[in-house]
Amino acid sequence: MVDLEKLTPMMKQYMGIKSKYKDAILLFRLGDFYEAFFEDAEVISKVLNIVLTKRQSAPMAGIPYHALENYLKKLVESGYKVAICEQMEDASRAKGIVKREVTRVITPGTIIEDELLSSDNNYLMSVIFEENYVSAFIDVSTGELFLKIFEKLDELIDYVKISNISQIICDEKLYEDLKRELPDIFVEKLDEWYFQGYDEKIKETYKLASVDHFELLESEKKVLGGLLKYLEYTLMDSKVPQKPKKLEKTKYMVLDSKTVDNLSLIPGEKGKNLFDVLNQTKTSMGARLLKKWILQPLKDKNEILERQGLVEAFYNDQLLLNEIREYLSGVYDIERILTRLSYGKVSPKDLISLKNSLLLIPHIKEALSTNKKLEDFASNLDEFREVVVFLERALYDEPSNSPGDGNVIKEGYSVELDDYRNLLFHSEERLKKFQELERQRTGIQKLKVGFNQVFGYYIEVPKGQIKNVPEDYIRKQTLVNSERYITQELKEFEEKIMSAREKVELIEKSLFEEIRVKLLDYVENLRVLAQKLAQLDVVSNFAMVSRLYGYTKPEFTNSEFSVKNARHAVVERYISDFIPNDIYMDKKRRMYIITGPNMSGKSTYIRQVGLIAVMAQIGCFVPGENVKLPIFDRVFTRMGARDDISTGKSTFLVEMSEVALILDKATRESLVLLDEVGRGTSTFDGISIAWAMSEYIYNEIGCKTIFATHFTELTELSDVYEGIKNLTIAVKETNNGVIFLHKVIEGVADRSYGIEVAQIAGIPEGVVERAREILDVISKKSELEKKVSVLKQGQLKKIKSKKKIPNGQLSLFEGGVNG
Repeated sequence: MVDLEKLTPMMKQYMGIKSKYKDAILLFRLGDFYEAFFEDAEVISKVLNIVLTKRQSAPMAGIPYHALENYLKKLVESGYKVAICEQMEDASRAKGIVKREVTRVITPGTIIEDELLSSDNNYLMSVIFEENYVSAFIDVSTGELFLKIFEKLDELIDYVKISNISQIICDEKLYEDLKRELPDIFVEKLDEWYFQGYDEKIKETYKLASVDHFELLESEKKVLGGLLKYLEYTLMDSKVPQKPKKLEKTKYMVLDSKTVDNLSLIPGEKGKNLFDVLNQTKTSMGARLLKKWILQPLKDKNEILERQGLVEAFYNDQLLLNEIREYLSGVYDIERILTRLSYGKVSPKDLISLKNSLLLIPHIKEALSTNKKLEDFASNLDEFREVVVFLERALYDEPSNSPGDGNVIKEGYSVELDDYRNLLFHSEERLKKFQELERQRTGIQKLKVGFNQVFGYYIEVPKGQIKNVPEDYIRKQTLVNSERYITQELKEFEEKIMSAREKVELIEKSLFEEIRVKLLDYVENLRVLAQKLAQLDVVSNFAMVSRLYGYTKPEFTNSEFSVKNARHAVVERYISDFIPNDIYMDKKRRMYIITGPNMSGKSTYIRQVGLIAVMAQIGCFVPGENVKLPIFDRVFTRMGARDDISTGKSTFLVEMSEVALILDKATRESLVLLDEVGRGTSTFDGISIAWAMSEYIYNEIGCKTIFATHFTELTELSDVYEGIKNLTIAVKETNNGVIFLHKVIEGVADRSYGIEVAQIAGIPEGVVERAREILDVISKKSELEKKVSVLKQGQLKKIKSKKKIPNGQLSLFEGGVNG
């Protein structure tokens, strides 16, 4: 327990401020350092690997003020909230203890400093539960604000995992659940008052008398109000974010985290991914938008075609494509510059980056206007000429990174600043000029103007010339051989030069703040421009990669899914001889059972089907020929074997949970891709489950499905249902072993070639030979073929007569999801 009576006034001040920010590390400004005390000091000493000292027996650790951002990055990445306490007045002018205040609370989700961010989005999410899980989330660095409702906690958790959300704020009811389910996310519980008075908070933030036109539910207003209050608490400012956009299921294809992972859509643990293949964008804004588009493919055909039309225009005009991409390479991250501008964190170099970006707009517009299909897009790009002219007049082209040293505000913008700056930078020249004028005026050729620390500026006249000294000279000091004088003009010059540095700092900072405030009027319109430039970057990028990799423009149909020579967009980039394959599905032919050996290409084939669907619905061209596709509402994947140790789920339970989700959520417009279902349990159980599940998808859901399996028994489904067809992978047997041709053909695999794969993998020859002997014995004695072949002995009609699967069958799977 700290004895407050024994503390100095400064430490008492520290304790008073710390009491308001108990859950944060308080960095307390003391001169050129930010100091931490007590437990905070011990934490930062360990995390930052800095020396721990003591002050009044209290642990103490400090970091230099100029290196703050480097240390902040480490603290925030380590999961700490940090409160920055600044000196609010000049220590030399303070009466008593220097006034200090917390000016910023930094958390993982409220970072706006470029040095602390990657080029990805960084979202802060607010969540409450009222019948559904209602969320509002914002990228503070760009101002984008979204609302989304989830029916189940699992859906919320799944969305967080793929959406660059670094922090969640919630009420106490949700805290434990979210903390448990999202151990890698910074989760913070808020007091109930954050979620009260939300109507007034929203009106106050957006400066509106009513927010009815936002068309928000009460729960949406409540969660949004909590988010806005938290932003004001951490950023110490109630700046206006962008108006909230609702992310509705009806607009976008749904991709859960398993599908995102299985199809390798964005960077993750698997390394090679679609985002990296497609991302040759020229701007950070474009890269962020590309990732959003990949995770949110469109469902509205007209919107897809609108994007596709822009891509096609660039695809067919390579000269224009190259020119636009060259211009875009000079565009800076306008979105984040505007956010720093809004929060008073913008630097002079940021504003020059903004100006240089705007200087490119007339060239971009002129180039786009040469193509009729891009004229409308060009006409909607505002050039902001008045902003460019203003910044040209106000700032040097290569300013210092922060105002105050006289190298930010351009000469001619402020007469007062120019005057003090001239004094500061050219005082020697001015003194020499003054000396020459005084020599001419007095006729004293040996007159000198000098300076010392005790007497300041003076005019020195030899004793023999004192008779020529003018009346306005005031005696200041007598020396052996000379007299020193001061004049009113020199005294005024002295006062100016002595205060010039301080004046330059004050005036330049004040002028820069005036410039910032003037630019605030343009922020909203500049954000619109930034969004259009990001869109331009992505669609031109699609055109470029489509030309580079030989992609084809897809045509959209009601049901037909037809691609000649389809390829896997990611895999083909890393092997030299990728084998393309065809795919055809329609209303009748809507399920394929694929059998074949391991390593033959089954998984690649089904994944490339999913990737083509996603790529088409984000507006990109796709790897294949003669492409015709339906528009899917969702892509489901169930691939690979894995357990979930953190929740105590076995491999089979995880597998069944994923299957249950598919059976519960898939519709006729969905695409289902399955790679091995039922392998996590006994053979007979696995076949039975896989068979029943396949029937349910075919009869009850009716969606397009591709199922890769080693259970060749499932191929008999094609004898039961006319819309189910069998595919296999061609294999060539030679004297030296087997060759997998990676070509998908109609038919059924006659064997799995597992032993051959083991041999290729390097299993010792003796083990391989013994495996062949055992296989020969087992295959002769196995009763499996007899038991399954009952289907071929008059039972097909019986099964066909029972196509309809009772709803109760789903209970087998639902326990895996909810349990």
